[in-house]
Amino acid sequence: MAIRKEYEGREQTYLKHRVLQEYLRPWAHKLGSFARYKATKLWYVDCFAGPWKSADDELSDTSVAIGLAELRNAANTWREQGGHKVDLGAIFVEKKERSFAALSAYLQTHSHGIDVVAIPGEFGAAVDQINRRIGSDPAFLFVDPTGWNGAAMKYIAPLAAAPTRDVLINVMFNDLNRFKDDRREFLRTQIAEFFGLGEGAIPSGLDEEGLFELYRSQVKAKCRVPLVADLVIPHPRKERTWFRLVVGAHHIASIKLFRDVERKVCGLEAAEVRDEARNRGNPQLSLLDTRPVADLSYDRLHGDGLASVPQDVLAVLHRGPVRYEVLWPQVLLKRHITLPDLNDVIGRMHRNGEVVIQGLGAKERTPKGNHVVSMPACSKE
Repeated sequence: MAIRKEYEGREQTYLKHRVLQEYLRPWAHKLGSFARYKATKLWYVDCFAGPWKSADDELSDTSVAIGLAELRNAANTWREQGGHKVDLGAIFVEKKERSFAALSAYLQTHSHGIDVVAIPGEFGAAVDQINRRIGSDPAFLFVDPTGWNGAAMKYIAPLAAAPTRDVLINVMFNDLNRFKDDRREFLRTQIAEFFGLGEGAIPSGLDEEGLFELYRSQVKAKCRVPLVADLVIPHPRKERTWFRLVVGAHHIASIKLFRDVERKVCGLEAAEVRDEARNRGNPQLSLLDTRPVADLSYDRLHGDGLASVPQDVLAVLHRGPVRYEVLWPQVLLKRHITLPDLNDVIGRMHRNGEVVIQGLGAKERTPKGNHVVSMPACSKE
């Protein structure tokens, strides 16, 4: 696939924006369905709006344009499918004067039909104003700082706790990994605040998985968000993580969606995007047509996740039988697999006698949400 020229040299940003787009679109359509029963207003909140390094006069390669477009798509769909009116709102926060000026100029000509609020200054100083403006309306929060300073957990928490709010946070692992063990006091304080550790410091020696396990647990505890997962955006040309996107949600459908988006963008699209980035300027390599079916970074995480499923499932079932709709989110939160992937593994475990899917029909091969999964009777003795 040929990515737009505006993203050449910024392939990691392209993949980040594709995740944002593919997640925000169904989120807005789903929450917009409330308009069938009551007055509904959806909000998109861009907490570090920029615009940053845009190569397009229309800012189409920015989260600002993506957020506005997906809100409109949802409203148009519900209007066309039954005349349902979905009101729209968007809040953009930006501290840099030049960027805020560009943002304001763009919004003056691109905010038709949307209640737009542009707030100059630090994200942390705008939290109360954002909450007052949103009220009890559904909102999608995009937290995309250029580093970690200014994106402290204490600022995200008041916004993310409401049950109809999802949050997507960009954690710049490449930068964080360089400085997480730095002894300078100001860095230790900034990073501790980013993780919501108060006066504490990040335990030394954490690898990438340990670091993100800590961050996810902090988002869950400090932001009162019950479901937290992440995905990897790799370096465009090297086999290493550039950043991770962390989602916080209140409904299991959001986690299913997140893993589907991960497979589509990080698994399939990233393979072609990164292959193109490596071969750009070297046309002879592109003639070989050796593109991988799935991106190598995702493929490793996906394979490790599939291999870990039996152990994960049995660990849950040792505590007793559980409905599948309770079981599957526990696995998908920490494994980079989709629900159909998990269904297939559980079905195979059932046929092998490793677990029992209670109520599974004669023609059914995989569990449904209302099925109860348990250990075989002999395993309990």
